[in-house]
Amino acid sequence: MTPSTRRTTYETDVDVLIDLHGTGQVEVSTGVELLDDMLRMLAASGRFDIRIRARGDATGDHHLVEDVGITLGSCLSEVKSGTGSAIVPYGDCTALAAVSFGAPGFKASLKLSSESIGGMALENLEHFLRSMAYNGSFTLHVIADGGDDREKIISAMKALGAALRNAIRDGGVGDKNL
Repeated sequence: MTPSTRRTTYETDVDVLIDLHGTGQVEVSTGVELLDDMLRMLAASGRFDIRIRARGDATGDHHLVEDVGITLGSCLSEVKSGTGSAIVPYGDCTALAAVSFGAPGFKASLKLSSESIGGMALENLEHFLRSMAYNGSFTLHVIADGGDDREKIISAMKALGAALRNAIRDGGVGDKNL
């Protein structure tokens, strides 16, 4: 399954292609260092091949981060059922992600303390996750505890990738190698 979606607005132009049966190969260019890193971790942990090309205007990272979440979620909306979860430690942090396809919902407990990292306002992290879940028509719960902000983000994105992989396999969208 290789869904792709393009979203063009006044503020952004986003093109996403994802192969849910990939090996974790990533080609990402958003112009936002942290967002690129998050997408790489998600794809590697979920073993998705992903190509995302995105650009935003000068209004800041909010619209770009949101629209990448919307577009990635739209690709994932082709998955109709499945439930999965994962617990991933990284450094002094442990994160849990749980995914259930079929009904949109979102809850997060990340408790980030910095304003921004790698060119991205951290208030946009939950916005990205919520946009992805609602546009992907899946429920997503993410909890990260311990460590610093970077460890929380890394742990959460790796847990999300693994939870998505498990949910896709559970829903019968994958092959036996997923």
